[in-house]
Amino acid sequence: MGVVALGGVAAAHGTGAHGGMEHDPQMRKLHAMMPMFSMASAELETALEKGDAAAADKESGKILAAIPDLKVSRPHRNVKQKKGFVKLAKQLEDRATEVRGLSQKGDFAAARPAFRKLEATCGECHDRYR
Repeated sequence: MGVVALGGVAAAHGTGAHGGMEHDPQMRKLHAMMPMFSMASAELETALEKGDAAAADKESGKILAAIPDLKVSRPHRNVKQKKGFVKLAKQLEDRATEVRGLSQKGDFAAARPAFRKLEATCGECHDRYR
């Protein structure tokens, strides 16, 4: 299992079983998404620091494209709290949309703190559900 830490949030996901329990297809899809979220987040942060609107658009687009699958995924922990998981996925979507819009306008001064809120949403979800 690999571990990647970006922006203070660790993404540790393998593709097999945890504790002898095999994952369903949606969980395997969720596991495949997590490294993409980490990489896109790191690239998005770099793009915002450099003021690169095209790269920020590309990376925020990657995050936004994966949100529908995230919303239908089942969390690792607190599975019975699925509504909260979906709520955080929607919050992630809203924050990624905000970052994308601000960077498209060239407002990187506002996009950077909006990105920090996006990262905080990732961390909150990981703390509660992973």
